[in-house]
Amino acid sequence: MFKILEKKDKHLIKEYIGTDYDKCLYLYLDFIKYGLNNNSIKIWTDLTNNEIKCVILKYYSGMHIFSKNKDCNYEEIKKIITKENPSIICAEKFLIENLANILKESKYSAEYGWVRVFSKHYQCENSCVELANESNFEEIANLIMNDPMGEFYKLDELIAQIKERHDDKFGRNYIIKHRGKIISNASTTAEIDNLAVLSNVITVPEYRGEGLATIVCSKLCNDLIDEGKKVYLINYTEESTGLYDKLGFKISCEIGKLS
Repeated sequence: MFKILEKKDKHLIKEYIGTDYDKCLYLYLDFIKYGLNNNSIKIWTDLTNNEIKCVILKYYSGMHIFSKNKDCNYEEIKKIITKENPSIICAEKFLIENLANILKESKYSAEYGWVRVFSKHYQCENSCVELANESNFEEIANLIMNDPMGEFYKLDELIAQIKERHDDKFGRNYIIKHRGKIISNASTTAEIDNLAVLSNVITVPEYRGEGLATIVCSKLCNDLIDEGKKVYLINYTEESTGLYDKLGFKISCEIGKLS
């Protein structure tokens, strides 16, 4: 039976995930960074005889699920999903496949992709790239909202997330501008001392095909590597695979989402 995580059980989550953090990146990073000290986070555990079967973490409207030994109780997970009504649910492929079947009468549809890890430096001219500051956050949020990935957000909530990550040193945005307007963006949406997740790689439509995504991503990834961080990303489209192959990202595991 799932229950809200108690502070005395915090250590069990990190031990349970161990080195399998690539299979639950955002769950792991949000937990390590915030634990139970953020009002936007809820964590549930299925703890039986002091043994964890599954962990669920909700951050804002996104839900992340991890079951190390694939022995989770799907009916209990369904109850939590129904009550919390997340806009997106992320987990390993096997778990999403099973949830998609259980939730087939719901609003959700499944999509599958890959977790990738950065394996080499890709060098290119990047003097046009700059680190975004608070004055850029609303423009970045609007850029994301106008992209298909933005359908899961509300604008004010997204701006708040970007600012929170920036203030907590849990995320950053690298941008390219033209005539004062942001035309390309790449972000880390979670990072700690030794790990970071690349996300929100977006170039406005009229500037696509000019290699801007390659430039902004390579600058961000190389800076993260130089800081001693292992860099991951999650991609769901074949269209983006070419860019990430070029940059040096290799497949780590398969992932899925319900949205």
